[in-house]
Amino acid sequence: MRSLSKHADIRYLSKFMSGLAWDQERLREIQSVYDNLTLLGQLLCAGTDITGMRNDFSKLAEVLIEQLAVELRKKAVLGLKSASRVAIDILVRNLFERTADIGFLATDSDIRAFAANPEERDLAGLKRRFDEYVRKYSVYHDIILLSPEGEVLAQLSGGEGRMSKDPLVKESLATDRHYVETFRATDLFPGEAASLIYSYRVMSPDGSFPVGVLCLCFRLQDECERIFQGLIGREDWTVITLLDEEGRVIASSDPHQFPRGAKLDPVRGDECSIVRFAGREYLATTSETRAYQGYAGPGWVGHALAPLNHAFDMAVAHELDQVPKQIREGVLGTATLFSRELRDIPLRAASIQRELNRAVWNGNVWLSRENHALNASFAKVLLWEIGSTGSRTRNVFSQSTENLYETVLSSVLYDCASQASLAIDIMDRNLYERANDCRWWALTSAFIDEMRGGADRARLTAILGKINALYTVYTNILIFDPSGRVVAVSNPGYGDMVGVKLDEDWVRRTLSLSDSQRYCVSDFAPSDLYCGQETYVYCAAIRDGESPLGGVALVFDSAPQFAAMLEEALPRGEDGNVVEGAFAVFAERDGRIVASTDEHCAGKIEIGRKFLDLEAGAGYSDIVEYAGRYFAAGSRMSSGYREYKGEKDAYRNDIVAIVLVPLSDRIAQPGEFSAHAAAPYAMKRAQGGETVEIATFNISGNWYGLRSSSVLEAMDYTPVTSIPGMPAWVKGCILYRDQAIMVFDPACFLPGGGTSGKQIVVVRASQQQSVFGMLVDELGDIPEIESARLEPVPGMMLDTLTEGLVRPHPEDLEKRILVVLSGDRMLQKLTGTKRTVPQY
Repeated sequence: MRSLSKHADIRYLSKFMSGLAWDQERLREIQSVYDNLTLLGQLLCAGTDITGMRNDFSKLAEVLIEQLAVELRKKAVLGLKSASRVAIDILVRNLFERTADIGFLATDSDIRAFAANPEERDLAGLKRRFDEYVRKYSVYHDIILLSPEGEVLAQLSGGEGRMSKDPLVKESLATDRHYVETFRATDLFPGEAASLIYSYRVMSPDGSFPVGVLCLCFRLQDECERIFQGLIGREDWTVITLLDEEGRVIASSDPHQFPRGAKLDPVRGDECSIVRFAGREYLATTSETRAYQGYAGPGWVGHALAPLNHAFDMAVAHELDQVPKQIREGVLGTATLFSRELRDIPLRAASIQRELNRAVWNGNVWLSRENHALNASFAKVLLWEIGSTGSRTRNVFSQSTENLYETVLSSVLYDCASQASLAIDIMDRNLYERANDCRWWALTSAFIDEMRGGADRARLTAILGKINALYTVYTNILIFDPSGRVVAVSNPGYGDMVGVKLDEDWVRRTLSLSDSQRYCVSDFAPSDLYCGQETYVYCAAIRDGESPLGGVALVFDSAPQFAAMLEEALPRGEDGNVVEGAFAVFAERDGRIVASTDEHCAGKIEIGRKFLDLEAGAGYSDIVEYAGRYFAAGSRMSSGYREYKGEKDAYRNDIVAIVLVPLSDRIAQPGEFSAHAAAPYAMKRAQGGETVEIATFNISGNWYGLRSSSVLEAMDYTPVTSIPGMPAWVKGCILYRDQAIMVFDPACFLPGGGTSGKQIVVVRASQQQSVFGMLVDELGDIPEIESARLEPVPGMMLDTLTEGLVRPHPEDLEKRILVVLSGDRMLQKLTGTKRTVPQY
């Protein structure tokens, strides 16, 4: 087993990441072009050496691919980790309920009476009672009642009279716990490799001595199959297994790949590992259970694996397919979830682009001054190729960076969808138990006897109190008669309700239920039985044959129970803490909130009907604008569990779980990130005759030019030393070829406002041979145009920075006039003096 840290072996894993193919191919193509252009530039020596930029590109391309691989790996591990964790946590939650079931059922008066005198009791009647129990709690496949000596007194599936030597009998008789949990081969089920059984002693009717042992036999493989089906899609290559303390497979979503009994090595402590099994490599991760209410289960772990050649198939960012481009651009521009390394990539790419543009620009400036340079024509072609490569570099880096960011966003969306699915699954499974409880307790013989012969309030209250003490998910359990009048309550705080007639619709519906399999649930509404707060009340009829004697009503403690379910489903970061700002809600189909982890989210949740208009079990994820921020949101509609909300269940209540994670701290303004950079000034090049070359550049969104003979070179921006007493347009000075030169900001005299100061163009004023620098935003082309198209400025413009205007060519697509600035006029205007500055 090869252990993997976050970045270790990423090169090896990247071989299996199909999502990298496009980026790797494009970057390799450009790298090859850089290699060729660098060699040619070094041979030509015409200001075209791009060795430094080639190295920068190579390093950044490597960083980009590695970061993308890391994010693809992170998403794949997130999926595996989620599957393994949810599988074991859901199962442990289920088994926790079983530990309560056995303790309560062992106190059943009918079972105790039969165990005390099996020869004098009705075996068929007891087995019918067992059948009623299993029909409601369908997680069990069998119920067995044993004598203290191990004789089978009653078994739902038959087999009475045989003896068992299983140690669980003695352990159940002697334990000081409320249950015994056994998972292994047993003579109670000969021929089965292992059975999961919950057992406990049955006491005599007076409680003085044990008269038997009761066993509830859990449908482990059936339950695991249901869990696995809910976690793995048809196109998913993930395999989920459960491992015992020795690492042996006890359940598998694909028994052909990982059969029961196979020995696997759990991934201890590490996030994931590469493991080998049956000659194949897998990416694997293991999750221990997060104990539920102190119960940690039988010591099992969830273990998820995916074949390496398919482990990253689901990591491609398909979750963003339905997100509108405008929203996607806004999120990418404002997102706060990107790491510093990810945010640096576009900045470094932009730096390379500026260097390339500057190299091309300076090369053309050099060629315009050196009219008789050797290979001038070839040099221009080379410079054009370098410029073209720069454009391709920008496009590829832009697309690859967007792919990287979208992979990060898709991971968050995937997590939201997964956690929403977990939340609704927890809810459905929890409320399944509530539907079972009310139906089973309505069959309590003592309730039937008391309601048939004149209710003994004290006896009923005592029984209800014992039940409620075991099942704390209810704040109150009450019994009412056929008129709807309360007969007894479990919670002494509601003692004044006894004798009160309940005028609720659910009372009438309960009394009209047709058989013992039916139940009814109130709407989620404020109730006097729950201090005026909203809750569900689960009810079933207490029957005497076909006639209702009354009903039992369970008041669900909805506020803390739903809060705990949602809290467990909140997305968590790598440190295990809940993602800051994340919240989850349960809502009805109309958006009315049933529960929320965010106290400010109340009433209705308004994030779009697509999250609510879902078929049972369907989900949806998207990026939404909510509360002035972008959120990743995932939802899942309730589909029930086993019989609960199943095809034969008349009860329907559409609840959707929604999980939201903030992506930004604000919403982008319209056009903020979709606006394009200023289009370069394009013009028809000269075809002959006297020509002049104009070096173009952008200041504050507008394009200007200078005679290339006035330009020495363009430099990357370097810190400018301020000079006290100078006007605002004099930014200070820098060292240029070991001499201090002034740096000006011509934007102070031009339309559009100040520059961003990304680059400095070094200008030589022709009359004084003085050198100064000026701030520009972007460099453009250096076209060669006919001298006749350069017209002098009109008289009214003589006192400006302008030397002339370039008329557009008749064939130019854009009929824009290019303003050509004058180095001499700029120097005079900006300094306000004709004093001499450094000359070269």
